[in-house]
Amino acid sequence: MKRISNACVWCWLTICLLLPASSVVGELRAGLSETVIEELDSVQLVVRDIGTRQSETPELSGLDADFHVLGVNTSSQYRFVNGRAQSWVDYQITLQPKHTGELIIPSIGIGQSQTEPLRLSVRQLSESVRRKIDSRVFYELELSSESVYVQSQLLLTRRLVYADGVQLYGGQLETPVLQNAQIFELGEGQSSVIERDGRPFGSYEQQYAILPEQSGALIIPSDSVTASVRVSDGLSTSRKTVRVSTPEQEITVLPIPTSYPQDKAWLPAIAVTATQRFEPSLATRANVGDTIKRSLVITVIGNTGTSVEPTNFVLNDTDFKTYAQPAVIENDLLAENLVGRRGENIDLVPISPGALRLPGTEITWWNTDTDELMVTTLEDRALSVVGSAIADDETLPLNDRLAETRSASALLDDDGSASLTQVGGTVTNNANALDWRTGLTIVVAFAIAWLLWRKLNIKPRGSLANTAKPSLDRIPDTAIHAARRESIPALSLRALMRAIESSPPSELRRDLNRYLAAITGSPQRQALVSFKESSHEADTVIRALNAACFGSGSWEAQERSTAIECVKVFSRGQNKTNDKTGPALPPLYSQ
Repeated sequence: MKRISNACVWCWLTICLLLPASSVVGELRAGLSETVIEELDSVQLVVRDIGTRQSETPELSGLDADFHVLGVNTSSQYRFVNGRAQSWVDYQITLQPKHTGELIIPSIGIGQSQTEPLRLSVRQLSESVRRKIDSRVFYELELSSESVYVQSQLLLTRRLVYADGVQLYGGQLETPVLQNAQIFELGEGQSSVIERDGRPFGSYEQQYAILPEQSGALIIPSDSVTASVRVSDGLSTSRKTVRVSTPEQEITVLPIPTSYPQDKAWLPAIAVTATQRFEPSLATRANVGDTIKRSLVITVIGNTGTSVEPTNFVLNDTDFKTYAQPAVIENDLLAENLVGRRGENIDLVPISPGALRLPGTEITWWNTDTDELMVTTLEDRALSVVGSAIADDETLPLNDRLAETRSASALLDDDGSASLTQVGGTVTNNANALDWRTGLTIVVAFAIAWLLWRKLNIKPRGSLANTAKPSLDRIPDTAIHAARRESIPALSLRALMRAIESSPPSELRRDLNRYLAAITGSPQRQALVSFKESSHEADTVIRALNAACFGSGSWEAQERSTAIECVKVFSRGQNKTNDKTGPALPPLYSQ
């Protein structure tokens, strides 16, 4: 405290000596709180700008060679005494010398004025005092290796160690600034208590991952932290402001090994894993037009997610339509390593039946731990698809703006045939054969038909016993069609018109299927064929709708208008046909 008090006294004495006896305009005066100091002491440089009340930024770049600028404080004063005005601005600049000897404080520029140079004498500390300071606060720096491959991970640990009573300035450690390298903080800085030479010390530690971008020499610059240390020389105790620094480090950055394949993207890492998932599972048989989501995640330990190149997942365009999502890149922390992830999602819509091949993935990388070439592999998979193929002339190449068709759960069936392709194992397609579910359905249907026939042919008792009843095989086709229509959710012509005007192609296809099946009393496939064959315009409408859903075709106002007219014409034709068929069932009893 005695040292600080003396410095303040000298500072204010200097200011008082600099005060003008009369009003002076546009003059700079400078003075030092002390002219002789010890190596780790600081000194106050006071610059007074007389005749102004407006502060400016002083030009201090000339001090960088010999001094650390620890702080700049500014204050202004205005006086009006006996009819005379006085004003000035004071700049108090705290300096710490970088080395000992006779130092020159150069001219300081403020506005258009310059101060006169000043001289400062800096004495060297005694070895005993230097050792005391070095033992109470010091910097530790650790590197995971003295050499590293280009674009691979180098771990840097900086640890500031300090004894009780040491005051640190500047808060947390600054992130190093490196040339030709990326640097990532590995988590938050950690404060702890550690032991050195049997004594407890406080510690603040921060870890970084460094990824050099080019081979050669990588320089890790020196880093400094300012601290105040209480030092006793046996007679008195004083505080010394010290700057604790790390030495400059040079790391050798190795080029890509010659044994690494030149046609593969360079990927150095500690470990690389790849996982993929299909929803729904490939164990479930899919239908033509179903959407299968494939999710691939590549995890790289010891590198970033951006270091992973996009995978080559190419499908046969006669078997699939694909809708890729943007890649998801993430960086994380695992123990003391940087972890990068690249996620790729793609929606697959099969357009052909059979056992369809889903190609695997190979990721070539260099193991920086074992110094050898590695390959992470995902094997080929097969997807079993049933249903009718979608005609090639109705599906054009993929267009990204048709993302709405990814949820195509209800598809319009078109005419076409497909041959089965067997890939990688025994996968059976039973699309045209009877399975146990179909057989059970047929048996139940026959049982219901037999019961209905029997009920209609039992003669009632009484006076109407001889009344004739029609058998099931004499029920007109229109009655069967009517019964079918009752099992399909109702969709009015007006609702369909609204759907054609505004609904996306995928929703419109489902609504059109329902409506055609309802007004014709036929299965959806047969109803669609009837509509397509009703006119050239109707056939064009279906082709355009399929192209919009599965390819790059457009479905704009012109196509919607044509679809409305075709549906109206077809509906009127169906109504006339139904009117000619007469009643669905004859009366059971005569009137």
